[in-house]
Amino acid sequence: MTSWVRRFSNLLSKDPSPRPATAAGSSPLPDRRAAAPLLDLDGELFSWLLGELPASEHPPHPDEPLWLAELDAMIAADKGRGELLPRAAGVIPQLLNSLRDEAQSDSELAQRVARDPNLVAEVTRLANSIAFRGTEPVTELAGAVRRVGTTGVRQAVAKVVLKPMFSAQAGVLSLRATGPLWAHSQAQADLCRALGRERGVDPFEAYLGGLLFDVGWTAGLRALDRVFDSHTPPAGHAFSNGFRQAFQVRRERLFAQFVTGWRLSPTLHAAARSVKAAQGFAAAEDPLAQLLLAGNRVAALRVLVSAGRVQENPDQVAQWSPGVQAAYTALA
Repeated sequence: MTSWVRRFSNLLSKDPSPRPATAAGSSPLPDRRAAAPLLDLDGELFSWLLGELPASEHPPHPDEPLWLAELDAMIAADKGRGELLPRAAGVIPQLLNSLRDEAQSDSELAQRVARDPNLVAEVTRLANSIAFRGTEPVTELAGAVRRVGTTGVRQAVAKVVLKPMFSAQAGVLSLRATGPLWAHSQAQADLCRALGRERGVDPFEAYLGGLLFDVGWTAGLRALDRVFDSHTPPAGHAFSNGFRQAFQVRRERLFAQFVTGWRLSPTLHAAARSVKAAQGFAAAEDPLAQLLLAGNRVAALRVLVSAGRVQENPDQVAQWSPGVQAAYTALA
């Protein structure tokens, strides 16, 4: 097992050293000292998303500074940045309307869900998931809605509404990454919900933040495809570690800019502002931002293990809290 996996596995282990809590009765946030393995894990995830061999050092391509400069120009330009997520213009208002509409009865919720086959399927799946399941499986929509409640329906709506925003666009990198990236987003959302319950963060806010975390990846890879419309990428798209790390900084900046502008909720807005001010997740002080960072690491490990890219340490997984263990195992 690689050394970064061993280091990462300590992130959610029971460390006896004191750490600040987010709120009364909540779990402590990950130690800043544990942030170092993120670059290694991020590099492995980058390689997996793009169909490369496991992450290793490649000589820097001489044009990498040029690619990064063009990425920065797109990120800085409001019009150019908005074109990286064109479906957000229709998706985000729809999601905002859904989030504002909370005071509905079970029958009203069921009627609303029944109008969308994708939403019916997601609510039913959610009702039978490890997060909501009861003693018996649910097959009827009315029973599924009663089981998951308003929070569960909102979660299902968020997933169904946001999925088109992550769909593939023309471009080699975007096409390669779309499927794996959506798998990572779903894994992170489920793990962040479990972490939210333990740390005093609203589970739905944690779920929504986890689902949106990868907008930075999506927009960043689409921007990189545009750069390569006029430049030749390295053979096989084997990027250097330095480029991967520089790309991480930019995708986190994109997350902060998009989510701050959308104003989906005060909690998520505050997290994005914290990431923007700190110029990244690792230094952000906001509790939700730190929760999203931890959830990203666990989700990355889960998808990389499932893809056969890395090995996990069962002893370390056993040290995680029961809620995180259950969510992690359910994603297998």
